[in-house]
Amino acid sequence: MQADLILTADEQRALPAGVMPVVLMRTNPSNDQHSLRYLMLVLILSRSGEKYSLGYGETYTDPTVALQHISASKSQSSVNPSGLTVGLFDPKVPGVLLIPTPVDGGLLGLRVSCINVKYLDRFMSVKNVRDLHPYLAVQGRVWFDSRVLTDSGLLSYESTGSAYLNLLHQGRIDYSPRGLVTLEEECGPRAGQAGYTNIAIDPHLLIAYPNAFVFGIHPDNIRLKAALERGLKRAIADGSQQRLLQQFFTPWLKRNLRLRERRLLVLSTPATEALLKESPPSSWLVPWQRLPRSSDPPVSAAILCKEAFFAPLC
Repeated sequence: MQADLILTADEQRALPAGVMPVVLMRTNPSNDQHSLRYLMLVLILSRSGEKYSLGYGETYTDPTVALQHISASKSQSSVNPSGLTVGLFDPKVPGVLLIPTPVDGGLLGLRVSCINVKYLDRFMSVKNVRDLHPYLAVQGRVWFDSRVLTDSGLLSYESTGSAYLNLLHQGRIDYSPRGLVTLEEECGPRAGQAGYTNIAIDPHLLIAYPNAFVFGIHPDNIRLKAALERGLKRAIADGSQQRLLQQFFTPWLKRNLRLRERRLLVLSTPATEALLKESPPSSWLVPWQRLPRSSDPPVSAAILCKEAFFAPLC
């Protein structure tokens, strides 16, 4: 990673008075200046009107550890050695102050499954959620997604780190629903380049449920809270958030997603419906209120093609 993308503890202490340090958790080598979390922070902070200095933390940190550091101290200290101040989390993690407005407009809740290449037609005959009951999914440990799957009556195994890729590669689990903006990296050519040559995307289903990435910060970091809320509100209002998110609709995604050819399965649980009420409808790019919660008879994912934001994927 480029040194100028890191905001070290020494640099944080040397910042002029009035300049706010914004230190983003760094969870793997792919976190660089092109990652969604970094670009979104650049956009939102630029709209906030605050004086700030932005960079990643000095060391790679497991998301669970990063969460602990951010919740323990709002600046660099013995319990937060990299001085982490902000991360992107699912909206139900404990210990930090969560800003409920979806940073990604709810794209995290639109899921296409990574599967083993030997079973490309495994879900060809799946018409509703009940038809998925015999199959085993994998999600990250303590993720909100895992809870949604199990509360929907689906079998879900929880893994840590990138273990789910090994399980898929070896054909030991059936599917792993992944978000749109990370699909190419996790299931496409990049996965093959990393040695996971047996992984592909399921061509038949789009699994959907309300979920989003939200900012998490220390509860006492009032200045950062105000800056993120103000900047995000302005980025949504002027359309720059939507334009940034559409940049992640890569040629590979447009070529492989083929929404018109997929069946839509919407999962609905008390937790997902409660999540919708925590933010105004205008902050969601996914039209959750208009998506059918029942898939009898089967519903085509082409329903999303009516939305201008999703039209490029159709």
